[in-house]
Amino acid sequence: MRDITRILIPIPKVRNTHCKVELEGDDMTSRVISSKFIYPTTTGIGTFNMVLSNAHGQLTGTYSVGDTVKFYADNTDNTTLQFWGRVDYVKDSISEDGQFLEIDGRHRSFLLTEHLVCHSATGTSPSQILKDIIDKLPASYGFTYANVGSDTDSMDVEWNYKPFWDCIFELCKHSGFDCYVDNDLDFHYFGANSIENTNEAIVEGDNFIRTKDWGTNDIYEKTRVTAIGQDDEGLPIVYTAISEEEGDDIKEFFVRDSSANTETKVQNIAEAKLEELTNRNPQANITSYGLETIKPGENLLILIPRQQINGQYKVIQITHKFGAKSGGWRTECLIEEEEVGVSQIIQNVSRQIRKGIKSDNPNKMNYSYNFTFDTDSGTHSSTQITGGVLRTDGSVGGTWTSDNKSLDTSAGYYELRAVGESLSGTKYRVSTDGGVVWISNNLLRTQYAFPTAAKNLKVQVILTSADTQINSLALLYK
Repeated sequence: MRDITRILIPIPKVRNTHCKVELEGDDMTSRVISSKFIYPTTTGIGTFNMVLSNAHGQLTGTYSVGDTVKFYADNTDNTTLQFWGRVDYVKDSISEDGQFLEIDGRHRSFLLTEHLVCHSATGTSPSQILKDIIDKLPASYGFTYANVGSDTDSMDVEWNYKPFWDCIFELCKHSGFDCYVDNDLDFHYFGANSIENTNEAIVEGDNFIRTKDWGTNDIYEKTRVTAIGQDDEGLPIVYTAISEEEGDDIKEFFVRDSSANTETKVQNIAEAKLEELTNRNPQANITSYGLETIKPGENLLILIPRQQINGQYKVIQITHKFGAKSGGWRTECLIEEEEVGVSQIIQNVSRQIRKGIKSDNPNKMNYSYNFTFDTDSGTHSSTQITGGVLRTDGSVGGTWTSDNKSLDTSAGYYELRAVGESLSGTKYRVSTDGGVVWISNNLLRTQYAFPTAAKNLKVQVILTSADTQINSLALLYK
């Protein structure tokens, strides 16, 4: 939602609707029983479906997968292209109402849902990463990025065969930007709530038709988010972001991202997701007569006095409807949040996927202190860090002590994880006071309670064999 301090007075526009639907260049406008052209921002590419009159089978066998569909609509001469799609499915159907041709498809940018990305970057702005992965697309696809704006954030990514639009979603969530691809295959990447559409408005008594599901849905509000990444040796990195407003009612959300391989990356994911899931905006699906200049992600003035709706709201999805059943051209604007049920469906799918993954955090630890031994750290007694592992300096045994980690709040429980070779006989100790008193519990992947509130954590490894080498070590705690 866009904050405004000035007075906005919408001026009614002349409605003289002109629409045209083309299928592989053929004008199908008079045959359209119903059609729907869906154009979202950030969450994915657009889709469409339409039902055409096919009396006596006149269209049967004429059109096929890969054909183009174009929808034009404006208030002058039907030359404004609102949607350009590609046919995915042609269905010939007969019912008591007659014979019809049903067509489903996606926006012409559909190849972005088929392409997998392999890309790595360190300390790079999301906008530059976006340009880099677009440059890796085959030139024959025809994608450009003339409308990709610059951002000032930086991030690290390590993507291995990640779906292209999942990468877009991750970039946008990190930067606070929105993204969509226009009908000319040019990317638009811009700050959320930064674009104001001054040519359109939805106003009760003028072009407003109906509102559906206006309100703020508390079911999506969360008070804490736990994110789990994975270091280069496969050990979990855990961070939990907790809302300052959390009281006795704890509402949790879980995020897994194996590409997040440092504590900072995992912390950023958790905090960004918590920000998304708190202070929820109102949501609604508002239908009006056709809006000819609205684009996904733009802020639109909406005035519906009977529902006390008065402000500029971000349109996250546009749906143009046209046909005899629609009564002409109508535009549905999904504002601010997903419709009730959509997020829940996604969460259910994710939950089913997680059931097939062995849990790497069964004790539900909230944070982790990770040591990958890529660089020298801590203090040594007959030990060394070399070649990415911790080992003795050739002696039969030795002791390594980590640097101190100060905590903002006290921890009460912990467990240790280690990956390496010849670990049998190795001993592990933990200190809660920066190394004054040590606690000896040597079972890995086992939860222990700190005997006193932990504010300054240190880990100590006692090697008892020159053959032992530790590739990665993690102290998980909560």
